[in-house]
Amino acid sequence: MVVEEALSRARSAKRMSADTNQLDIVYRMMAAFASSSDMSQTLYEGLDYIRENIGAEAASFFMLSETEDRLRCEACIGPKDITGLEIPADQGIVGAVTQSEKMRYVRDTAQDSDFSGAVDAKTGFETKSMICVPVAGHGRRFGALQLINRLDGALFSDADASLVSVYGQSAALALANSQMAKRMVEADNIQRDLQMASLVQESLFPSADFPFIHGVNVPKKGVSGDLYDYVERDGQVYFCMADVSGKGTDAALVMAKTHSLFRSLSRHKPRVDELAARINSELVETAFNGMFVTAIIGTYDPESGDMQCCNAGHEPGLIVDTNGGFSYVEASLQPLGILDFEANDIEVETHSLEAARFFCYSDGITEAEINASMLGATKLAAILAEQMSFSVADQVIHTVDVVRQKASRLSDDLTLLGLGCATLRTAHSVVHANIVEPALAGENFLFNISVTNEVPELRRLRREIETTLAETPSRDITMNVCLAVDEATQNIICHAFPENMSGRIEIGGYIADNKLHVSITDTAPLIDLATVKPRDLDDIREGGLGTHLIQELTETAVWSHDNGHNRLDLVFGL
Repeated sequence: MVVEEALSRARSAKRMSADTNQLDIVYRMMAAFASSSDMSQTLYEGLDYIRENIGAEAASFFMLSETEDRLRCEACIGPKDITGLEIPADQGIVGAVTQSEKMRYVRDTAQDSDFSGAVDAKTGFETKSMICVPVAGHGRRFGALQLINRLDGALFSDADASLVSVYGQSAALALANSQMAKRMVEADNIQRDLQMASLVQESLFPSADFPFIHGVNVPKKGVSGDLYDYVERDGQVYFCMADVSGKGTDAALVMAKTHSLFRSLSRHKPRVDELAARINSELVETAFNGMFVTAIIGTYDPESGDMQCCNAGHEPGLIVDTNGGFSYVEASLQPLGILDFEANDIEVETHSLEAARFFCYSDGITEAEINASMLGATKLAAILAEQMSFSVADQVIHTVDVVRQKASRLSDDLTLLGLGCATLRTAHSVVHANIVEPALAGENFLFNISVTNEVPELRRLRREIETTLAETPSRDITMNVCLAVDEATQNIICHAFPENMSGRIEIGGYIADNKLHVSITDTAPLIDLATVKPRDLDDIREGGLGTHLIQELTETAVWSHDNGHNRLDLVFGL
């Protein structure tokens, strides 16, 4: 009994000693990592400690490259220094352990088929026995470490293998922490750089305060690939709106270059076409990574109200008059920075802004997603038209705020530049942009479509309604809806708008209480509601049949005036 108790105490003491050694390794590794950011030195110290503790002739750690095709010796202790030696990631026992993430306990390397002897051949060292453990964890393979040849000539024991395995796990944790700390430092440095770049970029936007021009830029991230600028040259104002292809720092650098070119080349007061051609030439000469710049470049005379501009592959410029009508300045030139062109190749448009304003914007504005659809240029024009009583600055600022507040998703930077006639009258209340937002509980919003008062727009309107309703419970009444909306919209275009007056028509649809509700509003002069009534089919004369058709196709059709606009509300049963 006494002998058995003694043996039991001896076994317990041995286990406690082994446990203590393992805990000591973990402690030493964590302490070394905490005191030094040099992982090579930390790994070296850990290897030295475990080699001495076990009594091995040599120890080494091979780390897997980022491309995972090479193993490189990062730390080595023994008679031959192989630090820096590289081998294929699948070569030898160390390669096999790295790939399989399973420990190998090799009593006799001569009997192991994975042992290649390539390193021994290079160094003259003889590997007889080995413990090789993977260094892996947290979803990553870092490599493998190995202890070679016990100094006393004995074979490595299971306790030795267990100790080396604990060191491998500790090394993996230390490496994971080290890489995480490194990424955090890099991210912090990048964030500081972005903040500095953002401040520098902000300083590039114009600081001059004129009552007839204003711009706003809201980067999606820290730095923007958009540019707006304006500068006064002897009473003439040069302005530019540009959007650089791509994102991030590269785009911001190209933007800064474009800004510098605009400022420097406009000093000599060139014609608009000459300025655009010169900026393009410089960008073509220094182009990199296929990046290019879309831009609207122009001049504005505040005294006469005359504006000249050219559009190089940019979003259409918007001219909004004091009556709420609008027109576009379409692109007539390729983007800047792609191919050379001459000044006389450029089409320059001239417009009077005595009773109108001109707006340039980035695609981040028109591609903002509101009520499950992109804002678009027509809707943007509608929002701007409602604010022509505001100052240019208030109009631009409020429009960008509307987009930011109502957008469910912003895909890019928001940039808007406006210039033109002064305020017509003082606005005493906040303008509410007419973006359809159904107010009934439990409703399902379907579409919000904006068209100009032009007959060709009807085809697009029908197509969008058909496409939308095809995926909804309203699919079976699509034909009736299209017929009613088409008839109503044609009546508005042909009869509500005076000849040569431009305007817009908004069509919104949603489902509530198992019915499809469609509202149609327009910017035409207010109609006399008393005249809107159907007539008998036997009464053969012009007018009234369209109203009759609409009422036949719907459950209810109500014409009204809403906030200064004509409005038609249609209800279809499902």
